[in-house]
Amino acid sequence: MKYTWRPANGLDVKPIVDMAIEHFLIETDGIFTPEPVIYQRNLTLAVINQFYGPLTQLVSIAVDENNNLLAYTWATRGEFAVWSDDEMITVRIAHLDMSLSSRLRIELVKDMLTMWEDWARLCEVNIVCSSTMRRDQSAFLKLHERNGYILRGSFAYKKLNA
Repeated sequence: MKYTWRPANGLDVKPIVDMAIEHFLIETDGIFTPEPVIYQRNLTLAVINQFYGPLTQLVSIAVDENNNLLAYTWATRGEFAVWSDDEMITVRIAHLDMSLSSRLRIELVKDMLTMWEDWARLCEVNIVCSSTMRRDQSAFLKLHERNGYILRGSFAYKKLNA
């Protein structure tokens, strides 16, 4: 399947939120109270911040030739561990249409890994931190590990200048 990645815009927010509702609300069940309007607000602000300050947020979507949403990712910068002044790129979201083939989902996650690292280099930030709260996280984390990330529980870290 052919697809392209591009920066998200305001018109993409509703399809992104719809995908999150369809495929991922179950992951927060019993922990957080899902509030799609809050997610829509926060995502809209991230898209606006990305537009006016491209080195503040990364919100990208993958679409097929008919402009159907296949996946999206959202990363931010300006995060720090409490024990260090080393800035991190923190991946907030990496969502995929779970009805896609596993092969295509793997390809899309690999694209995300590359995007995060390229954006980190552009921002001159040397650490990327990606985490997951999914029940089934082994394949996601294994892709990180194969791409040079160090795993710590459900967190994956990569130091780009190492």
